[in-house]
Amino acid sequence: MDYIVAGYNMLTDIYYADGSTLENSPGGSFYAASGVRFWRDRVAYVGTAGPDFDAWYGPWFRANGIDCRVKKCLPHTLKYTLKYRPDGIWAEECLYGEEYEAMAKDVGRITPEMLGECVDGDTKGIYIEASLSAKIADHFPAVKALIPRGCLMWEVNGDDLRDPSMKGAILERIAQVDAFSMNLDEAKGFFQTEDASAILTGLRACGKPCFLRLGEKGAGFVTPEGAVFAPSVGTADSVDPTGCGNCSTAAAMIGLAEGLSLEETAAMANLAAAYCAKQNGPWPLTDAATRTAAAEALGRYMEETTFVYGRLL
Repeated sequence: MDYIVAGYNMLTDIYYADGSTLENSPGGSFYAASGVRFWRDRVAYVGTAGPDFDAWYGPWFRANGIDCRVKKCLPHTLKYTLKYRPDGIWAEECLYGEEYEAMAKDVGRITPEMLGECVDGDTKGIYIEASLSAKIADHFPAVKALIPRGCLMWEVNGDDLRDPSMKGAILERIAQVDAFSMNLDEAKGFFQTEDASAILTGLRACGKPCFLRLGEKGAGFVTPEGAVFAPSVGTADSVDPTGCGNCSTAAAMIGLAEGLSLEETAAMANLAAAYCAKQNGPWPLTDAATRTAAAEALGRYMEETTFVYGRLL
């Protein structure tokens, strides 16, 4: 399989800042699978869930031709409430309680062996969304060994990034992957500063490419050599930003894995996020028409966009 996506499976009841709600929305790495499938065909999805998973997720995976390798080892798939603040920051809580959540993270661990079942000679990248407590983060060297010439992308958990006691463990694991991602609010918590210059300096010192997400402003990369950012696209058509971070990070993995320019990679990520935001839930069906429109949009974006270097948008 060319690309593998792994992470949390969940259903989410979303409470927006304007008072509207959306029940039983797919959450977690579901959006990341969409971000890869938006640009590439051969995608596998690895995770754990309950027997109810197929009723909620199965039709979408089948329609989009994603190889779904989900282990049904839990009584039921995790479910959360997600509440947005007016500033776009959100918080989530497990509806089944902390005890069930802890059990699910323990019993439902993703392992290197599960990922290895999808790896072949064509595998270019693996995306993992994981907190430190999910334990797969303790096995990044084993995962990286599966794809020694590929790209291992880690989307770091936001709560971990905001916890100063986790900083050392996060930096240790960043050194074990090929690239990582966080959003600007998380970066402020991680470096304990609001100063954009200090954040860029801190990210450059991590020694690996960071896909830094700036919300509605756009996204880009901070590398040891510098930084480049690309403005967002399609914000006027946005319906729901949920999952855009997962979607864009997984799409960004493609460019890193295939040696594309950072500018084109950021453009691909932003366009994937724009499609994700057009409706509630991930893009429903990536077909030939979607791919043609996306390729045309990418061409226009690269011709018309002014990229920003060395500073935030």
